[in-house]
Parts: sequence; structure tokens; C-alpha cells
Amino acid sequence: MKNQSYVFISLILFVFGVALTSCSAVEEPEIIAPVEPVKATPGDTILIPAGEFVMGTDNVGSGGLATASPVHTVNLPGYHIDVFEVTHGQWMKFTVESDYSPKGNWRQFYSIGKEDFPVTNVTWEDAKAYCEWAGGRLPTEQEWEKAARGAEGFRYPWGDVWDATQSNCSEMGYRNTIEVGQIDADKSGYGLYDVMGNAQEWTSDKLAPYPDSPVRRNKAFRQGFVAIRGGSYALKGRSMGLYSRTGYKSDVQYGIGFRCAKDVEQEALELEAVEEVSEIR
Repeated sequence: MKNQSYVFISLILFVFGVALTSCSAVEEPEIIAPVEPVKATPGDTILIPAGEFVMGTDNVGSGGLATASPVHTVNLPGYHIDVFEVTHGQWMKFTVESDYSPKGNWRQFYSIGKEDFPVTNVTWEDAKAYCEWAGGRLPTEQEWEKAARGAEGFRYPWGDVWDATQSNCSEMGYRNTIEVGQIDADKSGYGLYDVMGNAQEWTSDKLAPYPDSPVRRNKAFRQGFVAIRGGSYALKGRSMGLYSRTGYKSDVQYGIGFRCAKDVEQEALELEAVEEVSEIR
């Protein structure tokens, strides 16, 4: 009887020991720290999807300007566009590595430490030359407005109500350009920074009336002006919108900057060429 009790107790202890061993062998769940989003850097692009968007405004009496009317629908293929305006650092690399001689006095806005500020005081030809060197082109007016207004079609990057603290327009009081992407609120729904303030931007288009424009005979359309988009530190943002249009002669400077765009097909062909070279190697 004692032997039976001894065996029974030993069996219980054995089972209990196995259970403890099994429990101790259970691995603690791995705690994964949240991944911080990586902010874009100058030169990064973003894909704007193909499809329709609403361009222009009928709200002429509230900063829309007659040249930006009427509202109309535009259908665009997909394309890539720079997240930031081209910076002094990028521009200086271009001037060193290419044989192009800039016509604009871009150094007027540059000093050491401003490598990540937008390059300005460049002519239309200067901007086109840079984009071609970088493997792209200037965006059209349509591409610029779609990317700037986002899928929601806002008047400002953050919505339809003006806020002086959200962009580097004259109301902010900086009185000069600032580092690209410094103001997070001045970011379109698609991810473009500084579309409302900082520096106005060249496009690839000549200023022309929209279809069914009520001001087709406006003299601004007969001057051969190049279409300029966006606001700047020197302009009142309240009286503007991302649909606003300005035009200048192609050789003026006026603190104008730019960003580049690229066709989706063009990028695909370049990627294919790189892959072919890699295979050969």
C-alpha cells in the first residue's frame, strides 16, 4: 500500500514538473515598436494617379481671379512630381555637373546654410534646363493644380478656410523663403509641400484662357506670358487659392522657383534600361 502511494505521488510530481517545464518554455510575445514614417527629402517624387479632377473656380469675387474661371473637368494620365520645390543644394549640383550657364541671379537668395531652401530667381529656361538634366520636365498647369489641390479639390492645402499660420505667405511675416517642407500644414492631400507659400513656381505652359472662359480677350492672354502657380512669402495668401494663376515673361526672375515632373511611362522606360544594364553586368 505504501509503495502504491509512493508511485502515485511520484507520478503526480512528474506530471506537475512536466507542466512547469512546458509553461516555462512558452516564449514571451515579441513587442514590435511602431515604425516612424520616413519624411521625404529633396529630389523625392510622388505618384499622382490618373483620372479626372476639377480645375479652376467660379468664385471670382473671392480671390479666384477671372483668369482662373470657369470650373471645368480635366482628365490626366498618371505622373510623378517633386514633393518639394527644387533646393539650392540640388541647383548647385546641377551647375557643377552640367555645362549650363544660368541666366537668372539665383545667388541673390542664397547664402551658406540655405542649401535646403528653394532656389529662386531662375528664369523659365533655367528651370527647364534643370528638369531636363534631372530626367524630367516642368509640370503643366493642369498637373500642378491637381497635385496641389489633392483629391478633395481644396482651395488651400489644409481646406477651404484661410489660416495665416499654415503657409509662408506674407501674412506669416517671414519676409523671405524658408527651408522646404518646414511648415507641415502647407502640404497637399497628395503630399506636396509648399504649394501655397514659400516661392511661386514655373510651369511648362503659356498662359491661355480656359475653355468657355468669360475673359478670353483679357490682355494677359496676349502677352506670351508663362503660367506661374502657387503663392509666396511676398504675396497675400488670403486673396488667392490653389487655382489662382499668374503670368510672367519667360526671362523674368522675381523670386520664382520650380519643381519637376515626370511621365509614368518615362520613368518605367528608365527603370527598364537600368535593369537591362544590370543584367549585362
